[in-house]
Amino acid sequence: MKNVNINEYISVKNAGIVLLNNYIPMLFERIGLTKEKAFINDTARTDAPHYLQFLVTGFGETEDNLLAVNKVLCGIQLSETLLPGININEGQQQLIESLMQAIIGYWPEIGNTSIEGFRGNWLIREGLLREFEERWELTVKKRAYDLLISCSPFSFSIIKYPWMPKPLHVNWPY
Repeated sequence: MKNVNINEYISVKNAGIVLLNNYIPMLFERIGLTKEKAFINDTARTDAPHYLQFLVTGFGETEDNLLAVNKVLCGIQLSETLLPGININEGQQQLIESLMQAIIGYWPEIGNTSIEGFRGNWLIREGLLREFEERWELTVKKRAYDLLISCSPFSFSIIKYPWMPKPLHVNWPY
């Protein structure tokens, strides 16, 4: 991915990943990518965006140019090129599926939706990502049913993990 000039917008297709903000550190630790709030090694750090994308799409392979939000959430420079994918073993897939079921269960207002329905309605979302000197900003494209965001049990307005050099501010209009 080319270098991004500050104030240049990047179009993204997985802006809804921010809904999972509270669960990402726990997922990384359970998969073995982090320990004591840090990535265990460089491989874990560069695999992490693919695990996030698996949450969003259910696929272990994604083109590098579609991982901008994931890279920001993992503290990776957008200019750093990642491998096209990772192998996610059966145990990791089951862990992620259980996590997704739990997340859906915590939000009764969306009904008894499937994991695929949750991904399609909430995680696979268009948005615009923009870098500023002191923060990142992500604006999620509005959909009609986004009124349910006001009932969401998830906090995502400002996301900052220990491995991120600057926070991600999220604007999700509803």
